[in-house]
Amino acid sequence: MRKIFLIAILLSSSIFATAQVADGYTIHGVVQDSLSQHKEPYATVRLFRKGEIKPLVVATTDASGKFTLHYAKPGTYILQTAIIGKLPTKKELVLDADKVVELGTILTQDAGKSLATAEVVAARPLVKSQIDRLVYSMSDDPDAQTNTMLEMLRKVPLVTVDGQDKITVNGKANFKVYVNGKPNKMMSDNPSVVLKSFPASVVKKVEVITDPGAKYDAEGTSGILNIVTATEATTSGYTVTPTLSWSNLGWGGNIFGMVQIGKLTLSAHGGVNGQNSLRSTTESERELFHDPVNHLLRTTSEFSNRGTYGFGGLDASYDISKHDLLSVSSSIYAGRQKGHGLSSTFLTGNAGTVYSYDNVNHRDSRYHGINTSVDYQHQFGKENQNLTVSYRFSSDLRNNKTLNVYDNLQSVPFVLKDRRIDPDNKSQEHTAQIDFTSPLGENHTLSVGAKYIYRLNRSDNEEYSRLAGTATDFLPDVAQSLLYRHRTDISAGYTEYIYRLKRFSLRSGLRFESSHIRVTYPNGTRVAFSTRLNDWVPSLNLGYNLTDTQLLRLGYNLRIGRPDIYYLSPYVNHLSPEKISYGNPNLESETAHNFQLNYSLFSQKFSVNFSATYSISYNGLTFYSFIKDGVEHSTSGNFLHSKQWSFDTYLNVNPWKSTAFTLNGNLKYSDLKSYRTSDHNYGFSGNFFAMLRQDLPWKLKFGLGVGANWNDISLQGQSSKFKYYFLNLSRSFLEEDRLTVTLNGFNIFNPQQTFNNTTQTAMFRSSTSSVLHGFSRISLGISWRFGKLRAVVKKTARSIENSDVKTGSTSQENGSNMGKSRGN
Repeated sequence: MRKIFLIAILLSSSIFATAQVADGYTIHGVVQDSLSQHKEPYATVRLFRKGEIKPLVVATTDASGKFTLHYAKPGTYILQTAIIGKLPTKKELVLDADKVVELGTILTQDAGKSLATAEVVAARPLVKSQIDRLVYSMSDDPDAQTNTMLEMLRKVPLVTVDGQDKITVNGKANFKVYVNGKPNKMMSDNPSVVLKSFPASVVKKVEVITDPGAKYDAEGTSGILNIVTATEATTSGYTVTPTLSWSNLGWGGNIFGMVQIGKLTLSAHGGVNGQNSLRSTTESERELFHDPVNHLLRTTSEFSNRGTYGFGGLDASYDISKHDLLSVSSSIYAGRQKGHGLSSTFLTGNAGTVYSYDNVNHRDSRYHGINTSVDYQHQFGKENQNLTVSYRFSSDLRNNKTLNVYDNLQSVPFVLKDRRIDPDNKSQEHTAQIDFTSPLGENHTLSVGAKYIYRLNRSDNEEYSRLAGTATDFLPDVAQSLLYRHRTDISAGYTEYIYRLKRFSLRSGLRFESSHIRVTYPNGTRVAFSTRLNDWVPSLNLGYNLTDTQLLRLGYNLRIGRPDIYYLSPYVNHLSPEKISYGNPNLESETAHNFQLNYSLFSQKFSVNFSATYSISYNGLTFYSFIKDGVEHSTSGNFLHSKQWSFDTYLNVNPWKSTAFTLNGNLKYSDLKSYRTSDHNYGFSGNFFAMLRQDLPWKLKFGLGVGANWNDISLQGQSSKFKYYFLNLSRSFLEEDRLTVTLNGFNIFNPQQTFNNTTQTAMFRSSTSSVLHGFSRISLGISWRFGKLRAVVKKTARSIENSDVKTGSTSQENGSNMGKSRGN
C-alpha cells in the first residue's frame, strides 16, 4: 500500500507541474492547404535550432489546424511542418524580446506522389501505418535512449516478447530480421540474444512488414522485422555514444559512432555483454499410457550456465556523383556459453522402481559469423527511376561440445554409454540481385528484378563413447558420427505494380522462385539425393485513407518456409537413454496463405491500430514426438494442417503532455492437425503489454509496465503462462541531455519464475516444470553522447533481402542438432 501511495504522490506532483505555464516563448500558428484552403488537422510541427537536425520540440495541430509550441531559450530557429501527401514547409523565426510569437497561416502544397499512409506525432511514441507494414519510431520514444531493443520490442505493434525472451511477429516465431533493409543472419538466428544487447538508442525505427510484396523473398511465413538505423545524409559532423550497464544478472557495454568526411559517411557500432551464472531446477515426467511395466519416468535436474557475447557493425556510403551512390555494410558477431548440469532419473511401474541412474552434463558452445553486403544505385534523370545492383555474403559457424557421463547405475537393463559430442555446423550464402523501378505516369509505378542465391549448409558431427561406469578413453563412434552437406540454388524473378489515386492505393505483384536442392553424405553413410521445387508467389494489397488520420488496408500473400539445417540434419542425438532427436532430410518447403485486414487511426490524443489475420497451411513444418520401443523420438515433418485466427490491438493515449499510456495485445485461436500422427490440438492463446510513462519534476522520467503471455499452442501440447512487470526511472544531465542515467527493475519482488510445458499424444504424456532462480533483475545504465553530427549513412533504395529460411534453434542448449522455434 505504501508503494502505491508513493507512486500516486509522484504522478500527482507531475500532473500539477505540467499544468503550470512554463516561462519562455509561446509560438502560435495555423497550417492550411494552399489550394482548398482547408485547415490541416494533426499535422506534425517541429522546431529545430538553425543548422541542426534534431528537433527541440514536437507537436501537432488540432482538429482546426492550429498549433502551439513552448520553448525557453532565445535564438534563431527553423519551424517545419510535415503532412502525409504534402510537401514539407520550413519557416525561419527568431525568439528574442517578444515572448509570444504569432506565425499566422502556413500554407502547404500537395506532393502528388506519396503512398497512402497515416502518420502523426501528437505524442511519442510514433506509429505509422502503410499499405504493407506498421512503423514504430524509436527515435521519437524517450524510453529508447536507455533501453535495449528487446525491451523496446514489447511496445511495437504485432510483436510479442514473452517471459523467456521468445520473440514472435504476428503471433508466429518464423519471421526474419533485417537491418537497414538487409537480412541479418546474426539477428535472425539469435534475435533474443542479440537484441538483448543491442542499444535501442541507435535505432531510428522498426518496420513490421506483415504483407511483404513480390520484391521480397517468399520465405518467412509470418513476416519481416526491419530495424532501420540510418537514412539520408545531410551535412557534416560526428557523434559518439558509449553506454555501460550493470545488473545482478550480467554486465554490458556498447558504443555507437557516426562521422562524415566529404562525400564519405561512416556509421559504426559494437558491444560486448556478459551473463552471470543462472541456476534452474527442472522436474520432468513421462507417462506411457499402455505400458504398466515401464509406466512413469521421472527426472529431476539442476543446471547453471554463464556466457559472453560480442558484436560489431560498420555502414558506409559514398556519393560517386549526383546520380550514383555506393554503400557497404558489414557486421560480425561471436559468443561462448558454458553450462554444467546434474540430473537423477527413475523409472517406475506397477512393481515399483524398475531402474535409476544419475547423469553429469557439461556443455561448451561457441559461435561466430559475418555478414557483408555491397550495393550500387544509379538514379536516372526521371524522378524515382533507379537501378540497384547488390551482392551479399554471410557465414555462420557453430561448435557445441557436449560431455555426458553416467553414474550410480541401479538395475539398468540396457547398455549405457558415456558420450562426448563435437559437432561443427557451418552455413554460407552468396546472393546477387538486380532491381529496376520506374514511374509510369503520375499514378503508376512498376518494379522488376532478379535474384540468385547459393546456399551451403554443412554439418560434421563427430561422436566418441565409452562404457558407462568406466574410466577408459573415449573412442570414435563411427556408427553415430555423421557428415552431411546440403546445397540449395535459388533463382527468382519478380514484377510489382503500384497504383495511387488520391486516397486509394493498390499494390500487386507476382514472384517466381525455383530451388534446386542437393544432399550428400561425404562419409557414404547414406545415399545422396536431389530435388527441384518451383513456386509461383502472388501478393495483393489495397489501402484507403478514410480521412487524413485513418487508413484501412486489406492484404493477401503467399509465404514459403524452407527448412534449415536444424530441421534437416539426420544426425541422431542421444539426449538420454529414453529420448533421441534427429532431423528429416526429406523435408520440403511449407506454404502459408495469409489474409489481413487492418484499421489505423492516429490523432492528437488517441492512436489505435486493429489487425485481423487469417492464416492457413496444409504442409506446415513441425516438430513432433512419438514412442518406439520405449524410447521417445523427436523429429520434424511436413504434414501440419494449421488454421490460425489472430487479432492484434495497439492503443496509445496521451491525456496530458507529459503522460502516455500504451497497450499492445494479441488474441489468437489455433487449430492444428496432423492426419499422419492422428494429433489434433486447438485453443486460444494470447498476450498483452501495458505501460504508463510519466515525466516527473526535476527532469525525471518514470515508467511502469505490466504484461502476460498464456497458452502458446503447438501440435502436441502447450507452453507455460507467464506474468511480468517492470519499473524504470531515468534522468538526463548536461547540455542537450548528453548524459543519461537509468535505473531499471524487472520482477523485483519475484526472484523465482516457473515455466510449465506439456506434450500429449494418444500413446504418452510428457511434462516439464522448470524454476528459474534469480529471475529478478535490477540494472543501472549510463549513456554519454558527445560530438555533433548532422548526417547519417545513406542507403540505396533497394538492397538484398533473404527471408526464406525457416530456422530451428542455433543455441543448441540441449546439445541437440534438432531446433526449436526461433526466439527460444
